Amino acid sequence: MKEKNSIIKIGGIASIISGILTLIQNLFLLPVFSPPAMDTDLETWLSRWHFHIAMADEVLLFATLALIPTIAALYQLLVNTEKAKTLIGCGIIALILPINVFLDIILGRLAYPVYNMEMSAGINKLILSVFYGGMHCAAILWCIAIIILCYLIRKSAIGKMIAYFGFLTAALVLIGAFPWVIGNVLYFITQLFFSTWFVILGIRILFVQKQTNN
Repeated sequence: MKEKNSIIKIGGIASIISGILTLIQNLFLLPVFSPPAMDTDLETWLSRWHFHIAMADEVLLFATLALIPTIAALYQLLVNTEKAKTLIGCGIIALILPINVFLDIILGRLAYPVYNMEMSAGINKLILSVFYGGMHCAAILWCIAIIILCYLIRKSAIGKMIAYFGFLTAALVLIGAFPWVIGNVLYFITQLFFSTWFVILGIRILFVQKQTNN
């Protein structure tokens, strides 16, 4: 019981940290979206936003790592509600983790050269297309995972309010899966809801853990 409470507490804190770091990452990337189509402008664009890309790359890794204890806490709190759906929801988030790590590696190639190798405009375009494609894939998976977990959360001690906010967040995350269509500002708004949901979720997890101890 003590170990379970410890996992839940750490997971709640981790959820808050992940939400904050995700928001910071998107603040760095907010002005960076919409890379130029012309090869001649791409190098200038990368040079201009080098610091933002580098910082977003660093933050993304830690935001992803914080999801590991968050998954464990959610599983502990929801498994008694419906085990199969809990496994599916937490499993999808677990699937997103290696995608995020891969995106972190990809984004890093735009900011940090390896053995001073110069990248051509064509290679940088490939890197960017893979990065945005990976973001698209992760967003769709997040949408599915949040819907499944919120279906369970509304039946749990975490509470209905965070569940309904999660359903709204899932819809916005799905819209945010197409940043090249909706533009920078609207994409950032979708990510703001996503980050806020994780922060509130973490607070509710800590509250439930505290109530359990009492």
